[in-house]
Amino acid sequence: MNFLLRNTFIIAGLWMLIGCSNPVSADKVSQRLHEFLKQKNYFKLNALLQKSEASLESDQLLYYQAHIAKAFGKSKRSNTHIERLIEKYQDKLNDTLMSELLDIQGTNYVYSYQYKQASKAFAVLLKNYAHLLTHEERSDYSNSMNLFEALADVPPQIMHSHETEEIPSYRNKIDHIMTPVSSHGLSSEFVFDTGANFSTISLSQAKNMNFDIIESAIEVGSSTHLKVQSKLAVADSLYLGNLLFENVIFLVLPDEQLNFPTIDYRIHGIIGFPVIHQLKEIHIHKNGNMTIPKNPGEKIERNMFLNDLNPIVQVKSEKDTLLFTFDTGAKSSELSYKYYKEHKQEVEQRGIKQTQKRGGAGGTTEVEEYALANFPIQIGSKETVLPQIPVSLEEYYFNKDFDGNLGQDVFTQFHTLILNFEYMYMLLK
Repeated sequence: MNFLLRNTFIIAGLWMLIGCSNPVSADKVSQRLHEFLKQKNYFKLNALLQKSEASLESDQLLYYQAHIAKAFGKSKRSNTHIERLIEKYQDKLNDTLMSELLDIQGTNYVYSYQYKQASKAFAVLLKNYAHLLTHEERSDYSNSMNLFEALADVPPQIMHSHETEEIPSYRNKIDHIMTPVSSHGLSSEFVFDTGANFSTISLSQAKNMNFDIIESAIEVGSSTHLKVQSKLAVADSLYLGNLLFENVIFLVLPDEQLNFPTIDYRIHGIIGFPVIHQLKEIHIHKNGNMTIPKNPGEKIERNMFLNDLNPIVQVKSEKDTLLFTFDTGAKSSELSYKYYKEHKQEVEQRGIKQTQKRGGAGGTTEVEEYALANFPIQIGSKETVLPQIPVSLEEYYFNKDFDGNLGQDVFTQFHTLILNFEYMYMLLK
């Protein structure tokens, strides 16, 4: 379940706007850097930047370093680069660049739970640079500004220090990972969902658990294109197993939006990205149990980055190197409309066209797709084959820039899925 906050603002022709006094060879490097950034391929961007530092102007270097630090989870470092860039090179920063830097700053503040600062960054962007935005972008930024303005007085989320913890989670009948939570003496089980941008709760459950409900009208979108109105709630304390969090933010949806009567299923709440990210490292075992190490594991080769509030993992499939969102709340994996456009002939030759129902917060809808058989996947050193994977014929916000979404049909083929947000890697064992 992927909740829409806003669209990422992609800047065209940016390489010509920064460091335009560089020699031709350096301009070619700048063009390649911009192309990798436009593709959101931060692995290639980082590798080329490290090789090319000596040929770049200082403003260019700071600009790309800000992007890379944000993508690999170093939000404070990213904002430091931006502050230096604005301080030293204000005269080189046109409106297009300033609007993009404010977007990055705002997202970095969200990563560090500094909601007031995030709201201010988006407010300045809208006040000074609205003329650069489409109607949809203005609406998305306004929605984000209002969301974080409503949370301006909420302290940052805190996770208390802990020893290595075992959380007795399990997989339910539709393969959601159900995690024990408690607050104010009331216990429940929430879905553990890397695909949820924010933790979410039904209105009745928020009231039962005595969460502080903020009367707001935030519009969120789901993986079905449907948009719903949400309130906000704050849990001053929340236990995930034995792990204690403070000041946890929830989107609050009407009960009926989290009720799926056709399959006799009701969701009381969802643990989303801001909590999962703060865990630093999570081991999800095949039976659903989770282990949270006291300290994140040693750094290995990075194969994961952040795109706003969505983690992205690098996947190989035969000759292709692909980028996938991943969603522990999704039973099945899928290939995106982007993948379809880039592999159209192969998909239409090998695939079988079909109609399926797609479900999420806000309801279900019917979609057309192709089904591909025997799709090979490699993550790190681990390989597997999916007997069948759908290829979407519709574009969805959460993975419009990526090749697909990984679900439980991949992860359950292995004993343990390890997510490490300190060193940014996914590991299968």
